[in-house]
Amino acid sequence: MKILVTGVYGFLGFHLANFLAEKHEVFGLYHINKREGLSNAVCVFSELSQLNIQPDVVVMCHAAVASGTTVLSENELEIGNVSLTREILNYFPKAKFIYISTVAVYGDSEVILTENTKENPQSTYALSKLKAEQLVQKSPLHAIIRFSSLYGNGMKENTIIPIYCKQALHDGKVSVWGDGTRLQNYIHVRDAVSLIHKIIQNTIEVDFPVLGVSNKEYANVKLAELIGAYTDSEIVFEGSDFSKSVQYNNTISQKAVNWHPKTDLETGIKQFLEWRRKQF
Repeated sequence: MKILVTGVYGFLGFHLANFLAEKHEVFGLYHINKREGLSNAVCVFSELSQLNIQPDVVVMCHAAVASGTTVLSENELEIGNVSLTREILNYFPKAKFIYISTVAVYGDSEVILTENTKENPQSTYALSKLKAEQLVQKSPLHAIIRFSSLYGNGMKENTIIPIYCKQALHDGKVSVWGDGTRLQNYIHVRDAVSLIHKIIQNTIEVDFPVLGVSNKEYANVKLAELIGAYTDSEIVFEGSDFSKSVQYNNTISQKAVNWHPKTDLETGIKQFLEWRRKQF
């Protein structure tokens, strides 16, 4: 099978391409950034016009991402998330498309989020991702996956897990904002890759956005305690945190594609810390 991974040097695209290259003919599309370690079996291109192949599947991992401390303009989000998606859809009209989206399209909610929850994007980033979803939904063969917070080796440094880990390894303490009770959902990149692979293999089309989340939410203080236990670090509380907790139930998605996340946060954090220590 010929598979194109867009955003191939991004966190998810990189892991996905390396996994798929073991069994498939994989091509990668990237914008600017490169990273070492991509399989030599992956043929990469920097421009869409350079691709004169007809892939069976296109996994759209490209994204202009506003996360952590990264802020992007509305125009940057429109170009990176909407315009590029439209261009790729038009370039490969016969392909099956798998679009990687985000749970941010649901916005803030006091209820447990499921596949049936109505979208309510609260940011320009979330709105741009929802617009891209709507473009993809017009394709005859498509799937959409909305992931929660991805983590694992090689992730960006501007979100809570790498920030806590860096504090622990550098300073011997982890600073938790507010009382640390905010709940968040984290899914390991291996589980994300396995979900995408299931959908690539799936002969039954899923007619709703798949919810790619793990089975359990963790309070920020619990995350800090996990990291502290593995690094012998102190937990300190400072400032305030008025961010809302989020909880999910993706039973419908798990049954529809016969997929279940396997990496619990304790194991994932331990592995990430072991990898992170080697980077110093």
